[in-house]
Amino acid sequence: MADVSDAHNRWITQLNRGEDNPQYQESWAWTQCGGCIHWLPLAGALGADWGVCSNSASPFDRKAMFEHDGCDFYEEDPRGWRTPARME
Repeated sequence: MADVSDAHNRWITQLNRGEDNPQYQESWAWTQCGGCIHWLPLAGALGADWGVCSNSASPFDRKAMFEHDGCDFYEEDPRGWRTPARME
């Protein structure tokens, strides 16, 4: 069985909007994947931080995304930030 922390450590290196990005913008703090209507949280332990993008317009469609990452195709989810425990 794969270790959750191993997956997290591999995936976190692929951030689109990491704070270490020299082009990082403070406004990105308000348009993060975890608050996007197209973000589908993963089940289990990874779902606390990771989900899959389901926006066909985004270059990240079908990709696992960190909840604090984001892209230019963000659409606010009226239900708020979602994790597996807060899906309703």
